[in-house]
Amino acid sequence: MKKYEIGIYEKAIPESYAMESMLEFAKDVGYDFFEISIDRTEQRIDRLYDDNFVREIIRMQQGVGLRIGSMCLSALSTYTLGNSSRAIRDRARDICERAIQFSVNIGIRIIQIPACTVPKGINIRDENVKWYIENIHNMVEYASVYGIMLALENMESEEMNSVEKCMKLVHEVDSPYFQLYPDAGNITTASFDQGTDPKMDMKTGSGHYAAFHLKETNSIRFGGLFYGEGYVDFPQLVKHAWGLGARRYVMEYWFTGNSEWQENLKKAYSLCRNWIENSR
Repeated sequence: MKKYEIGIYEKAIPESYAMESMLEFAKDVGYDFFEISIDRTEQRIDRLYDDNFVREIIRMQQGVGLRIGSMCLSALSTYTLGNSSRAIRDRARDICERAIQFSVNIGIRIIQIPACTVPKGINIRDENVKWYIENIHNMVEYASVYGIMLALENMESEEMNSVEKCMKLVHEVDSPYFQLYPDAGNITTASFDQGTDPKMDMKTGSGHYAAFHLKETNSIRFGGLFYGEGYVDFPQLVKHAWGLGARRYVMEYWFTGNSEWQENLKKAYSLCRNWIENSR
């Protein structure tokens, strides 16, 4: 029986490659699943509305022998559920509903959504929080009908940058279909900024870890780094996450034009496997 699974984030592979090739690269390295990215770009959002793409994805998964096991729905950090614009809130709900239907159709069970009331850099008003919470309730209710889990990622902004802050919303919604999908890099940066212990922050989410994003960061950059180029203590955080019930781990890093990206796919898998094996 498998004790854990390791996934790879879509953006770790050059966008110029077809999805089927991406799955093949990940399969050949040894990854257990692939995490699809639906970010703010219309190109990626449009995939949710494309029935032909859905049929092709089903065929690719069967042909390659690798599942798309989760979705990172970061489009909701631009089209936010608490946005002051009603039109944008409507777009956010529609994107989220389509993401749920897309997941049902191709077999995804976990959608990571950002803890993001309004876009980064915009002041949050009471009505933004009200709209965000109302829409989260509605989206979780919709997802629960289909057995799809929405899982909250702590983000860079102070509003919900820690596990503890995200858990307030998880407790308020109080649904088995709304859990945590935290980011190791954001946990680390929030702890440094607040002078707290990242392991103590992680502990507040015990029993609610749907998965764990392993992203490198430093005091200047929240992404675009490979493992070892930042300050995240992955061996310790993975060990702690394991003790808190996390059994699904995704290597979240981005292709930045480096020629050794295929070697990095292998390195990332090996690193994650070692961190987990040393945690059990």
